[in-house]
Amino acid sequence: MKKLCLLALLLLGCARSDPWPKQVIAKADPVQKPLATKMKGWSHKGFLITPQAEYSIIARVLLLERFSSGREAELSPEDLSLGWGEMSNSGYLSQLSMQHVERYYQWEIKGEVPDKDTIIQHSANTHFIPANDNVAAILKAVRVHDLIQAHGYLVNVEAPDGWNWSSSLVRSDTGTGACELFWCDKLETLVTPH
Repeated sequence: MKKLCLLALLLLGCARSDPWPKQVIAKADPVQKPLATKMKGWSHKGFLITPQAEYSIIARVLLLERFSSGREAELSPEDLSLGWGEMSNSGYLSQLSMQHVERYYQWEIKGEVPDKDTIIQHSANTHFIPANDNVAAILKAVRVHDLIQAHGYLVNVEAPDGWNWSSSLVRSDTGTGACELFWCDKLETLVTPH
């Protein structure tokens, strides 16, 4: 599953009905670029952050999960499962069931139209590391179904004791290690539907 990092449309009480028409609302694929120059890593909360690629995305929030305990939560307090292309289309999404399990996103096909490859290649579970207080505040306000735009870097993280956490660098992988670990330096909610 993509992104055994793939799923929970609406778990806890933050569920709300789907407000979007049955059409693609995030048309473009995420943009991943090689680093323009060799970037040095930087320290953040006692961890070494090493950028691997520049990353920008406009996507629909399919699921979100907030975390308050554990080493990963120190860096990444929110996971957003994001969809673009057909995975931003309410008609397509209505034929899937999705949920978060720990820090993974899982999905199951319920209708006849969705296919595994489209789901895998047009959605991603993303571990957000807010780069500053402004991004952190916006991230806390994001809700399922919002259309967001984000920029930053896919990164690897290392702790002084050797613990590490690495980002996927492709949108077509599944299972453990398939999530994007995203140092987000710019975040905007483009549309918050009612």
